[in-house]
Amino acid sequence: EQLEQLGEHEELDEEQDDGEEDEPWPDLVQLHQPPEHSQLLLAERASCIAVRTYLRLCRLPFAEKTSAHAEFMTQGGRLTGLPMLRLGQFQILAEFEPIVDHVAATRPSKALGRWLSEEQREDMRCMVNYVETVFTLAEIHLSYVDPVNYRLYTARRTGAGHPWVLSLLRRFYKQRQAMRLLRVYQWHHMNTDQVLEEVTECCEALMDQLEDHEVDSEGFLCGSQPCELDALVFGHVVGILNTPLPNRELAELLNTYPRLVAFCRRIDASLYGGKLLNERDDSGSDFEEDANEDNVEGQE
Repeated sequence: EQLEQLGEHEELDEEQDDGEEDEPWPDLVQLHQPPEHSQLLLAERASCIAVRTYLRLCRLPFAEKTSAHAEFMTQGGRLTGLPMLRLGQFQILAEFEPIVDHVAATRPSKALGRWLSEEQREDMRCMVNYVETVFTLAEIHLSYVDPVNYRLYTARRTGAGHPWVLSLLRRFYKQRQAMRLLRVYQWHHMNTDQVLEEVTECCEALMDQLEDHEVDSEGFLCGSQPCELDALVFGHVVGILNTPLPNRELAELLNTYPRLVAFCRRIDASLYGGKLLNERDDSGSDFEEDANEDNVEGQE
């Protein structure tokens, strides 16, 4: 209801932004991502949900496209390189922050957070960078460093959609790329407990934001209206809770913050009819099949 009320006041907000003119939003706007149930990894899925949520909150029209080779359609990015946003015939953007920056620069009347002061906006942007870095690195670490997650979840998805020789090469390349990224941020030497400690600190910071701004289950992370931080946090929370990793420690950690999960359920109900946090990737059943196969092999 709160998001609907914000939509009713959208025209008033546009009238108040007299000093900033909007550029036309292209007729052709497509959000591309790999197939969700066979190729998309946890960190990539979280980024895709965050971008989709941001565009919906901005009330900007776009079409969702599933493209098996979406990651090859961009020049990469700081962390995941996905999703890919196609604007018109020639412009392509990738990842959450570049897409948010583009909307703010070209459609200022639609951009979230325009109601914040300059100082508040800078604080919010710092928080966005911090949250995206911590959650994404944790998701990558759990996907590639944890041996069970890698064998039963990550390896099969990184090789999906390719002939078997190319599948092996893609698997090796993606793993090397992930480990290089973890080394850049000095996360490669961390164990799972240390990763979870980093996520805990991030969740505590988000809880402080909710304590300051959410009253009686109303309000958002930075005030009475949503901003890009809300879309980003929602994307990562939904991605972690719904992605069927064999090692569920990250999801179990998030469930120890019921207020944060409830906040995301409120956004889910407003934008997606409550469907995202109630669904579960059915590819998780494959883990049980693999485990049974391992047991049979062991008995033999």
